[in-house]
Amino acid sequence: MKRLIIIIALSLSTIPGVIGQNISQIDSLYSVLKKVKGVDQIDIYNALAWEYRKSHPDSTLYFSGKAIDLTRTLKIEGRIAQSLNYMGVAYHYKGDQVKSFDYYNMAMEAAIKHNDSSQYAHSLNSLGRLFAAQGDFVKSYDYYFTALEIFEKLNDKEGLSYCYKSLSELYQTQNNYKKALEMSQRALDIRLATDNIPGQVSMLLEMAQIQEHNRNYEKVFDYYLQAKVKAESIDDVINIANINIGISNLYYIQDKFPEALIFAQKASNMAGNTGNLNLLSRIDTQLGKIYFVEKDFDKARYYFNKVLNTASRSRELMLQEDAYFYLAEICEVKGNINCAYENFQRFAEVRQALNNAEMARAIERSEARLEIEKKDKENELLLANQARDQAVIDRQRTYNTALAIIVGAVLILVVNLWFTSRRRRKANEKLQQKNAYIAKQQEEISEQNDMINAQNKVLHKHNVDLAELNNEKDTLMNIVAHDLKSPFNRIKGIGELLLLSGLAEEQRNYVSLLKSISQSGIDLIRDLLDVNAFEYDKRKPEISKVDIYSLLLDKVKGFYADAKSKQIELRLEGGESHIFINSDKVYLSRILDNLISNAIKFSDPGNPVILKVGRTESYTFISVKDFGQGFTEEDIQNIYKKFTKLSAQPTAGESSNGLGLAIVKTLVGRLEAEIELETEMDKGSEFVIKFPLKVTVTSEKITS
Repeated sequence: MKRLIIIIALSLSTIPGVIGQNISQIDSLYSVLKKVKGVDQIDIYNALAWEYRKSHPDSTLYFSGKAIDLTRTLKIEGRIAQSLNYMGVAYHYKGDQVKSFDYYNMAMEAAIKHNDSSQYAHSLNSLGRLFAAQGDFVKSYDYYFTALEIFEKLNDKEGLSYCYKSLSELYQTQNNYKKALEMSQRALDIRLATDNIPGQVSMLLEMAQIQEHNRNYEKVFDYYLQAKVKAESIDDVINIANINIGISNLYYIQDKFPEALIFAQKASNMAGNTGNLNLLSRIDTQLGKIYFVEKDFDKARYYFNKVLNTASRSRELMLQEDAYFYLAEICEVKGNINCAYENFQRFAEVRQALNNAEMARAIERSEARLEIEKKDKENELLLANQARDQAVIDRQRTYNTALAIIVGAVLILVVNLWFTSRRRRKANEKLQQKNAYIAKQQEEISEQNDMINAQNKVLHKHNVDLAELNNEKDTLMNIVAHDLKSPFNRIKGIGELLLLSGLAEEQRNYVSLLKSISQSGIDLIRDLLDVNAFEYDKRKPEISKVDIYSLLLDKVKGFYADAKSKQIELRLEGGESHIFINSDKVYLSRILDNLISNAIKFSDPGNPVILKVGRTESYTFISVKDFGQGFTEEDIQNIYKKFTKLSAQPTAGESSNGLGLAIVKTLVGRLEAEIELETEMDKGSEFVIKFPLKVTVTSEKITS
């Protein structure tokens, strides 16, 4: 609550004036522009172009054009690359990526022609951002690191900060948020040292976005608060609007809709008449979603129609998707089925386009991630080799110096102690023999190293081939699953619409059958994706305090209808006390869902299914017991393998894909628990999950 009061107070202190970024800086530049001529005017025009890039890109085009014209008039085209780069930035924010690409290339050619290394590096960085936006992450990575090397040689701190920001965004596309946060922190440190307040605001927003992906909402709020104070100190209205919409979204995802509405409206007021179409669409989408959940459907419809109008110009398919979805929901609530169906069709078309694009980008991201990781390792290896070579050079210099001292001492001794020359000559001959012996040993070691390196190369190639085959398999599974999931979802959605259209009883039965078949297909695809994701997902379980008895009680309620339909009684035993453990509730819930659904699926009508929780001296346990068909010895050997069909069959014709127990085994291992099976043919089975006592928190008596 205290945080909310602070943020609202800061928001109320800001009254938007001219829509720009750093308003005080813009006013200062206009004042200086009246006093300067010639080359200095070019610098002022470029500075004004930069300040207007996000709020009014057309103004950026105007001032960049003025700078270019003056450069040509004064015949100093060696300075034209910067203005061309700013033209590219302006078209980027206008959404015209083709023109942006053309101007960045023109800037790069001009920089090469006039030996402007700094602007050449800026062109590379900007082109890298365009390639990243198109999904060509490997080329983007190469452009960023080429620019980074140039800025390092020039010791251009601001240029380095832009490259680090670009790399942060690239690592986010690869879901490497740890690396992204590291790059953002580097950029922020540079901008703090150079007192670049707009740049600091930009990096704080970037870091807030990364922490939002990590669901670390406390840090997200902190970054927004820091960014807001800095943005308001320079009247940076566009970034204040961005911050307000970010805070609004945080409150929205936490179901704090009144607070979310306050900041969304402030963002709308701040944005004003800006030409930033993406920002306006995001604000209108946020307002529409808030009014929808608040059931003010007329206002929600108004904002979503605005989104469609704006997003169609900026080609923002994701925003169009949201707008069509909510418009369909609004029409359904209003009872206008035709309107709902029309908007749902458009939503499905946009969703399909997005799915196709996302699938292609996912493949590109998967391929790029491997290539980028490879290049990261190559860069680290290059740095290590450089350090090693430098150490060798330093040692050699020390050795040469020491050798020179020794030779000088020997000469002095030869001059002063001529009578010992013969003895020293013999000593030198022995030393030469030893050196020859050492040189021979070094040659043998070098040959052995060459052999080891050759073997390492062969092993590395085998490892790469195996990794590529594995990735191809995973990618193919994901592609097939995603390609199948969309048609099943559409069939199910059409079935739901048909049920609303007044069908006859027989037709409704067929449609219900169609929906059931579609849901079976969706469940199969979900299990395919889940078993692959759980197997390769390296994230740590999110540990929290879990009440096992309450969780089992929820499962009894959740599966009541399924059990009732087969005349099966779900019993919960061991309820004398609540037993708490530290575990991942999502994983544990998925394990119980699979075990309970299997028990119901493979039990005959009339037999009970017993859920039990308890503690022993060694462990806390959960068991799921049925009185069904049981498992054979061959079943027990293969029971946790994927896609394995066992001897037992569902008793009511339910579907079974052989993935459920594979998922259970994987998740139990993630929770550092054990699962045991006790079974006897035709008498039933009992799965027992055992948690070590170190994860047990406490137990409490149940009182009525």
